[in-house]
Amino acid sequence: MRKFHWKESEIEDMLRELPKLKDDRTKADVFARIHDKKKKKHWIPLFAGVASLFLMVVLASSLIIEKEGNTSQEDSRGKLSLSENKEMADFERQDASNKENQSTDKQDNQKFSSKQAEIESKEKVSEMETRKEEKVNTYARAIYQDDLKHASIITMGIPDDQMNFIVPISIKLEHYDESDKLNQLVNQMSEMDEEQYGLSDYFPLDIKISQGDDRTTAQIDFQEKSRLLDEDTLFLRSMEETLSYNNIKRMTFSTDGKQGAMFAHAGYLKEVDIPHQKNRTYFLYQRDESSPRFLVPSNMGYQDFEEALQAGKGEADIEGISPSIPHDLKWKRISSKGDLVIIQLSNQTAIENSKESLQALEAILFIAKDFGFEKVKFENAPIEEVGQLNLTEDILVPKAPNQVN
Repeated sequence: MRKFHWKESEIEDMLRELPKLKDDRTKADVFARIHDKKKKKHWIPLFAGVASLFLMVVLASSLIIEKEGNTSQEDSRGKLSLSENKEMADFERQDASNKENQSTDKQDNQKFSSKQAEIESKEKVSEMETRKEEKVNTYARAIYQDDLKHASIITMGIPDDQMNFIVPISIKLEHYDESDKLNQLVNQMSEMDEEQYGLSDYFPLDIKISQGDDRTTAQIDFQEKSRLLDEDTLFLRSMEETLSYNNIKRMTFSTDGKQGAMFAHAGYLKEVDIPHQKNRTYFLYQRDESSPRFLVPSNMGYQDFEEALQAGKGEADIEGISPSIPHDLKWKRISSKGDLVIIQLSNQTAIENSKESLQALEAILFIAKDFGFEKVKFENAPIEEVGQLNLTEDILVPKAPNQVN
């Protein structure tokens, strides 16, 4: 394209050739139009301001709605709709029910534990009672010399519950000096519970017992109106049985410190010798099935040892008394050599290693002791041992009957 280079004079000439322009507007019209343009220019910031305000309102509303939503969620913990309240109430009731059930279960468990403990306690008591019954229903064994290597014994003669016989009861104690025997005897009399053995409640007695002139003498002092002076037959038998097992050979009497005593049946007595050989037989005494079986000496003596043995098989016709020697325990011949008595058993003799056979043999040993023998020999025995007794050897007679501890 061609490029023109205009001169200033040429431009001015061209301008002069242009038609003339005429503005018929007044000054007022011009200023008015200028004012209107300025006014239109002010709408833009006004519109922008309104738009900004609208945006602020929208944002504020959004924030308020969001805040109200959050507040509503927070308030829903404390203020819910009816259905939600119902569900919450049901949940709380269920929770309370669960807690109640747990409490009930806990109480039930406690009751069960308590019941279980009670049952176990009853079972233990029952077991103890069973053991006690087994112990009670057995016989009271004799005490032998070997049992006294580190112990001492006290024997007391106690009337049975009908006061027909005197039953010797023995208690094993820790070893004590023989000089203290009478004190030990008095203590055991005070502690004895006779009724548990099916015997009369007899001890303690309203007397004073002390050592006499020597260790083989017992001094007994009565009160002036003691009931024992009227019940002298039973008293004298009881004391003879008691003291004979405690190495006492004589009793001396006084009343309120004065020599002698006036008995209702025996009359006035200053002293009485205690026989150690009474030639008696032995029976079994048992008050009932819950009481132990005791060997008990007869109230009368016999002429010889074999007669006493045969009497041990007889019925006493007294309640609680039964034979101590069974009828099937038989012998061919009885002989003696000094302090030894020999019993030759028959071939038909029935002896077993049982408590019943042991008690029958011990009854024979005590009958032999009552006749002054110190040893017994059983010949032709069907077995060699019964309990602790060796039937192939000479057997030393026991020291005391009816141990209860």
